[in-house]
Order: sequence, then C-alpha cells, then structure tokens
Amino acid sequence: MRKGWTARLAAVWLCLLLLCPSALGESAEQPEEVKLRALLIGCDHFITQTDTWPAADSNLRLLSDTLVSDSRHYALIRSYSSAIASVDAFEEAVVGAFSSGGDQDISLLYISTHGVFEEGVSNAEAGLLLSDGETEALLTAPDLQRILDRIPGKKVVILDACNSGAIIGKGLSGGADRCFLTGPDYKVLCSAGGSEASWYFQSGPEAAAAGASYFATVLAYGLGAQGDHAADRNDDGVITLMEVYAFLCDNYAASTPQVYPQEDGAFLLYTYDPSRPVRIQKAVTDIAFEDTLLTAGQSEVTFSFTVQRQVELYYQIIYHQDGAWQFAHAQQYLDGEQTDGTVLPGRKMRTLSLNTGRDAYGYAIVQLITLEGGQPVFQGARLLCVQPALGQVKLRVLCGVSFVPSLGQELPILAQHDVPCGLTVNILNEEGRLVRRLAYEAPSRPQQLSPAASSFYWNGLMNDGQPAPVGAYRVQVRARLQGETFIAESEPFYLVEAQINGPAAGNGGKLFNPAEISAIPVLYFGEHTPIISRGGALSGSGNQASPMEEP
Repeated sequence: MRKGWTARLAAVWLCLLLLCPSALGESAEQPEEVKLRALLIGCDHFITQTDTWPAADSNLRLLSDTLVSDSRHYALIRSYSSAIASVDAFEEAVVGAFSSGGDQDISLLYISTHGVFEEGVSNAEAGLLLSDGETEALLTAPDLQRILDRIPGKKVVILDACNSGAIIGKGLSGGADRCFLTGPDYKVLCSAGGSEASWYFQSGPEAAAAGASYFATVLAYGLGAQGDHAADRNDDGVITLMEVYAFLCDNYAASTPQVYPQEDGAFLLYTYDPSRPVRIQKAVTDIAFEDTLLTAGQSEVTFSFTVQRQVELYYQIIYHQDGAWQFAHAQQYLDGEQTDGTVLPGRKMRTLSLNTGRDAYGYAIVQLITLEGGQPVFQGARLLCVQPALGQVKLRVLCGVSFVPSLGQELPILAQHDVPCGLTVNILNEEGRLVRRLAYEAPSRPQQLSPAASSFYWNGLMNDGQPAPVGAYRVQVRARLQGETFIAESEPFYLVEAQINGPAAGNGGKLFNPAEISAIPVLYFGEHTPIISRGGALSGSGNQASPMEEP
C-alpha cells in the first residue's frame, strides 16, 4: 500500500472492505415485524500492511451515525474497532449479532479493512485482512460466504476495499471463477472493482490525525441527514439500492463502485421522513458539473454547488498517469471569494482550467474540500473523462457465454477501448433488434483492467422492465469521436433458464439442477471478434490500451 501526500490533504490506498448499511426491506410495504441489525467492524492496525488509522475507526462512526437516523430504527448497532483479528472471532461476532434474526429480518455487515487480491489468480482467493495490530488473519471470500449463509433473512454487505469487487466477481480483466455473496438473500456494494485500489484521506500529525475513506464519506452523505439525503433522487423518503449506487457512481471518483444485484430499485437501503426539517451538517451540497465527458483541447470545466455556511473552500485536481492517480502531485486552488479566503453561503458557479494540452487526453478528478477547525473535510468529487480530439477508438467486446437471470446471475461484459471515450452499450436479439440499452455515451473510467476496458452487467431485463425470453443475443458497443462512430459486437451468448425436467436453451440439452446451478461456469469470457465501423467501413482491430498522456 502506498501513501500520497498533498499539501494539506493525504490520500492513501485503502484496501478496506466495508460491509455496508442496507438494513432495509425489499419494498416500501415491509411488514412491521422486520428487524434491522448492524454489525460494523473496522481494522486500522496491521502486521503485513500499512496502518490506516484513523480511517476505519472514522468510517465506523460515520456509518453508525447514519444508521441511527434511519426512520425504521435499528434494533442493534454493534461496532468493533481494531478488535477482530481471526476468522473465528469474526464468525463469533456475526453469529452473536445476527443469529437471532428471522427470515424477514435484515442484517447489515460493514467491514473496513485492507482487501487482498491479485489479478491472474482465482477470485475465490480474494479476501479481507482481520487485524488488531498484533494478530492478523485473512477472511477469504469462501469464508465470508460460509459464515453469512448461516444467517437467516436478507444480508446487506458493503465492501470498501482495494479489489473488493473481486468477491462478487466484478471489475475483473478475465472474468470470475465464482461470484460470492449473490442470490436473493444478498445485497452488496463494493467501493472498487476487482482490479482497483480504494482510497482514503488522512491529515494532521499521527496523534491528532483525521480522515476516512472517500467511499464511506460519500455513502454517509448520500444516505444521511448530514448530506440532506442526497442519494434520494425523487425525494420520496426512501433510498433504494439502485439510487445509492447511482449516487456513488456520480460522486465517488477515485474508484469504480460495483453492486449486486444491478438496478435493484425495490430494495430499500435507508428511509427518513421527508416532511421533517433536517440540519444539514455538510458545508457544500448539490454539486453539479455541466459535463464530465470532455475532448482534448477542452481545458475548462464548469460546475455549480451550494454553500451552506461561510467556509474556506478549495479545489483539488488529480490526474491519472502511469496507471495510478497522482495524489502526490495534485493541483490545489483556493476559492477565495472573500478577502479572508472564505466563501459565503449561497449557490455558486465556478470554472477551472485543466492542465492539458491540445492533444492530451486521459482522466482527472476534481475534488471540493473545505477547511474546518484546521482540518480538511472532503465534500465531493467528479471524475472527468477527456477523450482524444482525433484518431480512432479500437473497440473489442468480451462477454459471458451464457447466464441464468432467474437464479440471480448477471451477464458480465467487458468493452475494451484503447483510449478514454463515451460508450453506448446495447443488447441485441437474434434479429438484431435492440432489447436493452445498458449505457448511452457513458464516460469510461480507469478501472485498471488489462487491456483497458469498462465493465458492464446485464440482469436479463428488457427496456420495458420485463424479463427477456430465452435465446441467443449479442452485445453491441458504440463509441463516437468527433462525429465518427466506432462499433464492436460480440459473438452470440445465451440467456438460459434452469429446468428440472427438460433441457435448457443454449446448453446443448444439458439438464440443469437449480440446486447446483451456481457451480456451472457460465461467467466465462470467450474470445470474440470485434467489428469496427469508421465512416461506414469495416475493419479489424487490435486491443492495445493507450496510457494517459502527460497533461
């Protein structure tokens, strides 16, 4: 783990895993007997990895304070800070907190620690470090699955750790051997894909250090009153898994959050009374950028936000170079609206200039940070995707060969692209008709995949929300660059249905036993031939990724 310091803010890789707060029911009509319980575990002191103090401890307080304000009231919120250092102790804590629950209850498990995973090995070896600074143990993905499977009811898990997406088989260059924590009893959020680092900020001398993970901070802002429940897009008093995932994707820029299941708009993660006045603790709210998909030579970025109280505010720009975020070389700008360096309350609009040349392209983060009580406080961020002004986009599509959505499986899709770009991802049926659009000109993100790629997942639903019929489909990916369109399509894949007394479509007549379906390797990435379209002509393409040029 590496630490990068800025002038007043330190950001470090945090391979931590947050098994997050989502102790909520499946629909707005939850029965009253549903009980919510939460177990929060944080590790800051390690033997084999860098200490993260006080990030994990701060994360526990952030999540605890957020859960306390849920209007459905948790029956139990139990926290362990640097006190769980073995798999047995972890299992004992889980059983002690959750085993008394019923089939209708919801158990929230939050772990903040270092994540452990290495690309090229089975994702079954992905795990989390449990440590108190004197004893250390690895909680593997199979261990986590085994322990949580014993708990009745729904399990909500948030992983805020380096490579945390590997546990649910997401954000991996070569696909997953197995996806853990999936099925109808699990709801999962991850702070990073399987190939990515996760980050936290830290400041001040060690004895008085302050800090937390970016992911936990954004999550708390999105759910809780301190951020005016910003993840609630329709202001109806309930925040669903899908809403908080969308909020994280927009506001948490340093890594790519992952979720299971995709597009779950029914499962409630948090509830509150929208008619009740709240005291907004966050100094800066309602951050909005005019555009996050830019073109080389387009050096200015304009954004707006609301200042809740007079505060000192500055902006930090971090560039992605040589495969990593360059926090140690971040550029900082004090707003200085007033002569004393503060900004007055009200709606503001600002324009920053990126340090880019006419031909430079890549990724950058813009962070908004306030100084309060002498400490930097992270307010929010946006990821900027700067695509080339000229040239081609070399596209290639890899996807699973088959999947069974009725059993909770999702189709993994990798859209490989050699430069940053906006991507449109379509699912086509055998006749070539569009059945589902997964993304429209979505800015790519630096997911640390090799070759460079963006990951997507299809849950088997069509655009109208209905399940797609059994059959063969293709994935089509489009990118546009200065008016030219580039297209790649996958080979056919198969949406199949588990059957006990008959063959499943697309599986050569093999009988599926639903009890054994999770062992069938449907998440295999095949080698698919791309089709590249530029100005109407078709040609082959390579897969070499282009690194970000020096801004």
